[in-house]
Amino acid sequence: MKKHMLALFLACTMLCTLGACGQQEESSAVGEGNSSLTDSADDSAADSRPADSASPDNSSKGEESTGRNEQNPVSAADTSGSGTDSTAEPSGNAGNPSSGGNDAPGSQGNTSDSGQHPASTTAPRQEQTPSVTTVQAETTPASEIKTITLLGDSVRFEGTGIAARGSRVGITKGGTYRISGSLSDGQIEINTEKKVVLQFDGMSITNSTGSAINVINAKRVTVELMPGTVNSLEDGSVQHDADRGALFTNDTLEIGGSGTLNVKSNYAHGIISDDDIIVNGGTIRIVSTKSGLFANDDISINGGTLFCDAGTNGIKCKNTISINGGTSILMGGTREEKGAIIALGGLTVNGGTLYAIGNTCTLPLASSTQNILAFNFASALPANTLTRIASGSNPLFTFTSPRAYKTVICSGSSLKDGASYTVSTGGSVTGGSNTDYVITGGSYSGGTDRGTYKSTGRISSFTVS
Repeated sequence: MKKHMLALFLACTMLCTLGACGQQEESSAVGEGNSSLTDSADDSAADSRPADSASPDNSSKGEESTGRNEQNPVSAADTSGSGTDSTAEPSGNAGNPSSGGNDAPGSQGNTSDSGQHPASTTAPRQEQTPSVTTVQAETTPASEIKTITLLGDSVRFEGTGIAARGSRVGITKGGTYRISGSLSDGQIEINTEKKVVLQFDGMSITNSTGSAINVINAKRVTVELMPGTVNSLEDGSVQHDADRGALFTNDTLEIGGSGTLNVKSNYAHGIISDDDIIVNGGTIRIVSTKSGLFANDDISINGGTLFCDAGTNGIKCKNTISINGGTSILMGGTREEKGAIIALGGLTVNGGTLYAIGNTCTLPLASSTQNILAFNFASALPANTLTRIASGSNPLFTFTSPRAYKTVICSGSSLKDGASYTVSTGGSVTGGSNTDYVITGGSYSGGTDRGTYKSTGRISSFTVS
């Protein structure tokens, strides 16, 4: 019995031992399984590290940059250099190292990686910045001056955005274009959504059937009159209602520089804009069948010398005219409703020297900051009749006109509050100089005294019998 009991006990012990070993083997198998899952995750992480770390490896940096662009389509487009406007956003990112050349989502992803791999975020950011700067420099419109040489009946040019067929030139891109030479019967046409700068460098264009320059579309057109140059534009006398001037633009026109521009309009206006006209400098001489300057919006004269000898209105706009500087000699026609200045939205004179001579003229607003004298003659003075305005023996304004005129408005820094001014008409000047119908120097004699008038304030208006 004891032997049987001992045998049974030994058998049970062996069974228990075998069961425990089986459990250990099963547990070991499960552990290997867990180990393999962990290894798999580690391998996956290891596969992704070279793109984020390994900063000495340029290919890894390139992959990281590519990955960012795929996640950030705006940045990918911006670094392509395909368009002028695309450089703006990368330029801002390049100035902010924390952005890494991308927007906020890309930066957040890089921040989480940089905690584990400090070297990974620095190198790609440094690499992207120069490429953005280069793209910006290459796509800046004003960085290159394109040249157009006018050769009588043909054109030679250098630069993109220019097309020519015979004596017709097309500009289709923004930028700066330097123009020289002459066209005997041609035109420059501009059609772009960008800003265009035209540098007139001794150029002349005559067009027998339309405008010399026709701006169909542009964000803004600036004309620079190059120093020491004389330039000219002339249109044809045949009807061309689509571009009713020697220089026509649908958009804002700004004129500056120190050269000379002579404009002759044989059909309608000298210079016409469907938007604003701004004169900042240069010498501009316009002889026109209708208005010298015509704008649908505003006209601002800030500097330079502007002379308009116009068949209808010296300058006219459907909004406001402001004269802030320079010298303006504006002569209008003889028709009852035409004049030296017609400003439907109001005229202000804040500086410069003004001669306005015509059948009528818009009277400046009280908001003007420079003193103004206005004289309305009871009957029109014949063409080429002198008018002289003096303070005592000191002549201030002496001028004439190629046409009969009834209204004169003058302004300049020499006019004083409460001062008295004598008006004389007729007579002649000996030894003086006559430039654009304005006479300076010399000795005046033989005129008729038309009375003495005392300034009544900022704007003094008188009727001369």
